[in-house]
Amino acid sequence: MKLKKGTARRTLMATTTICTALMAAPAFLATIAILAPATAVAQDYTSGALTGTVTDADGKPVSGATITLTNTAQGQARNLTSNASGGFSASGLAPGNYDIVVSADGYDNYQASVNVVISQEVRLEAALQATGAIQTVVVKAKRVRQDFTKTTTGLVVDLDTLMSQQPIARTLTAVTMLAPTVTKGNPGFGDVASFGGGSVAENAYYINGLNVTNPDTYVGGADVPFDFYKTIEVKTGGYAAEFGRATGGVVNATTKSGSNEFMFAVHGNYQPSDLRSDQADAYNRNGKFATAQDNSLSVEAGGAIIKDHLFAYGMYQASDTYTTLANTQSGYYQKTKNTDPFYGLKLDGYITPTQHLEFTYWNTRRTDKINKWDFDDVAETIGAPNGYSTEALGGENWVAKYTGNVTDWFTVSAAIGDMKTRDNIIPTDTASYAVKDRRTDGTNPTISAQKNTGVSIDNVERKFWRADGDVRFDFVGRHHVRFGIDHEENSMLKQDYLTGAVPVQYNFRTLTKTNEDYVRVIYENLGGHVSAENQSYYLQDSWDVTPNLNLQIGVRNDDFKQNNLSGQTYLDLKNNIAPRLGFSWDPTGEGQWKVYGSYGTNFIPPAMNLGYRGKDLYYYAAFKAPVGGFVLDPTTGLPQAVGEQFAELGDAPCPTSNITSAPGLSTAQAGFAGCYVLGNGTQEGANSKTALGLKATKEDEIVLGTTYRVNDLWSLGVSYTNRELKRVSEDSDFQNAIITYLDANGLDSSIYTDGTISNSYYVWNVGDHDVTVRLKQPLANETEQRTITLTADQLGHFHNPKREYQALVFDFKRAFDGKWGLQGSYTWSKSYGNYEGTVKSDSGLQTQSDAGSTIAFDSPGFEDYATGLLPNDRTHTLKVWGSYAINSNFMVGANVLVQSPVHIGCLGVHPTDDYAYGYGEALTHYCGGKPAPQGKGLKGDWLKTLDVSMRYTVPEKYAMGGNLVLRADIFNLFDQHAVVGRYAEYELDRDYGNPDNLDPNYGLPSYYNTPRYMRLGFDLTY
Repeated sequence: MKLKKGTARRTLMATTTICTALMAAPAFLATIAILAPATAVAQDYTSGALTGTVTDADGKPVSGATITLTNTAQGQARNLTSNASGGFSASGLAPGNYDIVVSADGYDNYQASVNVVISQEVRLEAALQATGAIQTVVVKAKRVRQDFTKTTTGLVVDLDTLMSQQPIARTLTAVTMLAPTVTKGNPGFGDVASFGGGSVAENAYYINGLNVTNPDTYVGGADVPFDFYKTIEVKTGGYAAEFGRATGGVVNATTKSGSNEFMFAVHGNYQPSDLRSDQADAYNRNGKFATAQDNSLSVEAGGAIIKDHLFAYGMYQASDTYTTLANTQSGYYQKTKNTDPFYGLKLDGYITPTQHLEFTYWNTRRTDKINKWDFDDVAETIGAPNGYSTEALGGENWVAKYTGNVTDWFTVSAAIGDMKTRDNIIPTDTASYAVKDRRTDGTNPTISAQKNTGVSIDNVERKFWRADGDVRFDFVGRHHVRFGIDHEENSMLKQDYLTGAVPVQYNFRTLTKTNEDYVRVIYENLGGHVSAENQSYYLQDSWDVTPNLNLQIGVRNDDFKQNNLSGQTYLDLKNNIAPRLGFSWDPTGEGQWKVYGSYGTNFIPPAMNLGYRGKDLYYYAAFKAPVGGFVLDPTTGLPQAVGEQFAELGDAPCPTSNITSAPGLSTAQAGFAGCYVLGNGTQEGANSKTALGLKATKEDEIVLGTTYRVNDLWSLGVSYTNRELKRVSEDSDFQNAIITYLDANGLDSSIYTDGTISNSYYVWNVGDHDVTVRLKQPLANETEQRTITLTADQLGHFHNPKREYQALVFDFKRAFDGKWGLQGSYTWSKSYGNYEGTVKSDSGLQTQSDAGSTIAFDSPGFEDYATGLLPNDRTHTLKVWGSYAINSNFMVGANVLVQSPVHIGCLGVHPTDDYAYGYGEALTHYCGGKPAPQGKGLKGDWLKTLDVSMRYTVPEKYAMGGNLVLRADIFNLFDQHAVVGRYAEYELDRDYGNPDNLDPNYGLPSYYNTPRYMRLGFDLTY
């Protein structure tokens, strides 16, 4: 469901190395060390593959050759045999470095070293020299063609290497921001990113194959410490059929593992608030009081329990973090502190070199302690304590996987796992009432001692299993076919209710026309337990038609099902067929120049919050002041008594509840025909939540690109991406259309006009077309729910949803050669349409994370003038990062981001759409009664940041020399305070139509980029 009409709906809107070793490395290894291009061959979330050809000096295939692969870290050796065409392959390889020896009778041995990366296939061409022939020295990895089959756009990062060279904030989003077409999302959603013009709720996040995406809203994933990760793969487009449930991007991470060589390391990070600049003032915050500290100490160890067979890795991180802020509108100063640890474990077992078992466990449970004090913005002083609450976050996670090579050409794998997380905000005092008063201050300040307005419970769990197979064979070329099934069961306990013995909030206001004081009482008690199932099948063939032409032919089928608060299935979206097609062509056959392209369809499952909103007990009641006016308690703000009850926003019967036992409300009347009812506590029917024939949100994508490897160090690339939403699943309110239909057909519409039906929202495929729905309940004097078809005319001609994203990317890379390296991209992009995505960045002064049920299409009026540049549009983006080794002990690095402003626009009250006007807030594309098209008007600032880093490896002649690295990073070196968000509401809540009631905060900054801060640290590794 939507934002509720009136201020109360806002409560639902905002939710939630070593330098020396690198110097010594040969240049050819640097080409695969730090940021490898992503490839779209059929490899899974946690492993890679090797394929190749053995030829003689004349290029003729050598059959029967023995290829020995040895994992240098874990000692596993695998023997392969080349076939009649000289080909060989190995699937399910653990990521890492491998030594390769190719031997055959009559030939000298061939040796090479390769780096296997997750979700990628390394290609090796081994040319053997006849025994006794004059032989050119083989340079290891010289003929490794790592990206020939590339159709996926994005990057793969080895975190140890990256952190040893670059200034990177220790967050997953900071790494994803290195990839082209990725932008930072609205800060109101937290530290999350937008991929390819999509909203921040359209991405998928995986750790060792476990989907850790938040199934409630699909905004973000698990919060895991940086040192636990080994690699992070960012897929921005063109991904294979195995990957889905995302219309944005995929972030695929793996964790560290133990090896035959014992390792022990301690990492310290010191990021104090004293080394952080003051933030600039926002419309509702005093920047001087915005501070942050993030200190941590990590200990990690790994090694062999049984050499070559059983390995363990573990990590423990102790943290001391806090943030502070001063809210000038609500008059409080807040400090949020956390000291809870993180711990994780990875086990790897090899029954044989081709039978691999792995198990990963991590625990992210933590509790933030939130203290509040009174705050005087004029005097800039902190006063008495006024509230304490806790926010319980995170959970336990585990995933187990088996990979087995049945033969050289057939590999199977299976995985099972469980993800748990929570976000529970519970005030210490849940019994006291929150009271607001906007009679003298349009900002609606809280006047009660209770500053916490509600309780929020959100516990989610995802259980999954999957099975996959890899088959390789030759038939009109070489084929690698990958297929599989994955199944996940999601459950969620989500509740939102207001504080107080009775869950109500008091809001004192003044009727504009009569200048009479009154109090709006909001009753809110939402949610319960919901569940969902997602299942997919996929088939992908990576077909080498010729040595220079690879075709990717894949298909994916997704099924999505959800159950409501009563356990009834209300949504069952089957047979979402997604083709995944691509090609990669090497015009010269030398592995230097490559042309590639892909076409794919992506679907995203409905977020679980859609089912959480279906049994609401949520309504407004209004009471005039008693004779003599309101008498309020000076501490609690509660009225001693209220006057007569009246119809303010609606005339529906007030639901039966215990509101009469709330302070001062003993005269409230259950059943009084004067409430604005948004939910009467009755479960909406499972057969009337969605329109008949509903289908999942669908997006098509086309990628075309080319890369050119100038030499072993330099490479250049250019690519074009086009993404277009083809279908949108959202909800709308059909009440007016249903009444029109019933009246036109001589049917009794009284249950819609007298307030009996409080919820007329339906999830449908939005557009200017007819729709068939089942009524929420039988009409008066009828016993069966009618099924009716509403015409586009009756619906008021909803706008067709539109979102098209285009991007032209120029990228370059100069691989680190022991002295210096440089990489970057320039992206021109355009995100245009009338639908940002499943969540909204511009729902008034806050974000709206009600994924798939935003206000975007609540009525046609919300889409008037809504077409334009969308909130995640950034026309120009330049990203450049690199490092330079001054000597064998000292390295410096830099990271530059230049990005054009966010388009914010102007939001006001709709002058002609009574429904949109009835929301009572500035939420439509009108300002002062005049059109304010999307993307026009307010903008942010250009973002121009420079981050720098220094790394010093203590020389071996000193204690701990060679093992100790000292680090210093400065972020936003020039301390730019760029505005990345503004208060866009032009008008206040227009009670009965006051056109001059303008919002004094309009245009003021709401968010800035992070101010300058410094992080000091060390890495002690053995």
